Amino acid sequence: MRTFLCIPIQNDLRNLISSVAEDLRKRVDAHASWVQPENYHVTVRFLGEIDPMLTIDLKEACREVTGQIPSFDISVDRIGGFPNLDSPRVLWVGGKAPAPFRNLLSDLNSNLSALGFPAGRVESIAHITIARFKGRVRVPLSKGIEQVDQPAWTLRADRLVLMESRLTPRGAIYSPLFTVPFAGGIHAGDRKENAV
Repeated sequence: MRTFLCIPIQNDLRNLISSVAEDLRKRVDAHASWVQPENYHVTVRFLGEIDPMLTIDLKEACREVTGQIPSFDISVDRIGGFPNLDSPRVLWVGGKAPAPFRNLLSDLNSNLSALGFPAGRVESIAHITIARFKGRVRVPLSKGIEQVDQPAWTLRADRLVLMESRLTPRGAIYSPLFTVPFAGGIHAGDRKENAV
């Protein structure tokens, strides 16, 4: 099964991002695949195809890391593109990766290497993908982005989720396989509102 690790986002932030994405969609002159709001998440690590039995070891490896990192905030204060906004493959909203996020990536990479995964990178940006581009962008995206209100939001990171991604003709369908909280993370009263 095809999997990735992510930090889910709260519903109020999901709605704000969806509003910005809709505004951008009207201004971007390119063939793009826009991510459905229910699929928004902060990317932590793409794992690719794994044996379902590996989820037991993955959960323990993730729990070992998240148990040492208190819940933290991520600033969502810019719109960007990978590799850049002139010829992007991915359009995102996000912000500078805070120290706890970089520590999460570093510690996870160590634990995942012990399970046979290739070395991962420690990213300087924490991002939520909102679109993927197919082919060349006719007009640099910076032109359209200048006309959109820049985000000024905060995401509370309180848990890490292993997601299964099933590709269908209508787009990807994500299903959570397990959730592990950060230290001082999810409280019983938060589970319904913050459900993945």
